[in-house]
Amino acid sequence: MASPSIERSSVGRTSRRTGSGLKYGIAFTAPFMVLYVIFVFYPVLQATWMSLHDWDLLGATRDFIGIDNFERMLWGHDITWSMTHLAVPRLILLAGAIALLIRPLLRRRLTLGVSLGVAGILAIVVALGFHPAQGGFWFDPEFWIALQNTLLFTAISTPLIAALGLVMALALQGNRRGARIYQMVFFVPYILPVSVVTLVWTYFLSPNQGLLAALLEPLGIDPIPWLANPNTAMTAVIVTTVWWTVGFNLVLFSAGLQDVDPALYEAASLDGAGPWRKFVNITLPGIKHVVLLVMVMQVIASFQVFGQVNIMTGGGPGTSTLVLIQHVYEAGFRDFELGYGSAVSLFLFAVMLVVSVIQMRTLGKDDSK
Repeated sequence: MASPSIERSSVGRTSRRTGSGLKYGIAFTAPFMVLYVIFVFYPVLQATWMSLHDWDLLGATRDFIGIDNFERMLWGHDITWSMTHLAVPRLILLAGAIALLIRPLLRRRLTLGVSLGVAGILAIVVALGFHPAQGGFWFDPEFWIALQNTLLFTAISTPLIAALGLVMALALQGNRRGARIYQMVFFVPYILPVSVVTLVWTYFLSPNQGLLAALLEPLGIDPIPWLANPNTAMTAVIVTTVWWTVGFNLVLFSAGLQDVDPALYEAASLDGAGPWRKFVNITLPGIKHVVLLVMVMQVIASFQVFGQVNIMTGGGPGTSTLVLIQHVYEAGFRDFELGYGSAVSLFLFAVMLVVSVIQMRTLGKDDSK
């Protein structure tokens, strides 16, 4: 049996090691934390404070108005709620919520992530029931248009970019000839600035002198004004974004696929598993954390889309491609209403935070436990 003096000495050494490790940990993270507070935490606090004021960009107006900016953003005159408003998309969302619940309920393992996801979908379903009554109006109708366009862009571009990146990574998986060259070729557009990318695609899609119009002319197809037509402008922006960013996800998925043990595929082949079963039971679980990283990063990037829209369409034609970041920019720097622009930016920040948390809780859970 150890003597009390030896035990006290051991405890003292352990305590000193813990204290030393804590000091080194603080020393290593301090520079990052200082930069984080200066460039992230403080701007969020400042935006919150500004959102509660009538804050003029050029003038000296700093009147405290409470939540008036948020009321202007989210409410209107003579707003009502009905069960039948936007019935089709609300039914689709309800079906999605039920689909999320089926497997956890059957397994009797309802996780917090799934609960948050279902709660978020139900909240959207309820919110979509609000609309102006006859003679009513939203205080800021452009906000709702920008929100709808942003959600549409995110809902289409995010799964498309992630899926294409994964498919391309699978196609180049292994020691295929020229795989590294193809990865480099697809990644090159990602290093280009948004101004170069959008100018290239604006010229490419031009109905008068663009390359696409020249390729379609021999087929008897008249030139299409892709960026001047409200029905095709958002599609053009999405295609441009996919071409620009899919190479980055390709690299991430390729790195993740290298960590999957090849022996698992050999064992699955011996058991008679086909390509689809290998993909579902081996590949996807093996790159689960890469999928989470790609989805979270892509959703955040899609919600913050601005450069492509601002240069290619300016939010037009009309408001067909107006997005939330552009609405923030126009409110703050065109209309000089920094308070209202801050309120819209805080709303966007809250939406991205909630969606990211739900993704991490849903995709990041460990099913092996």
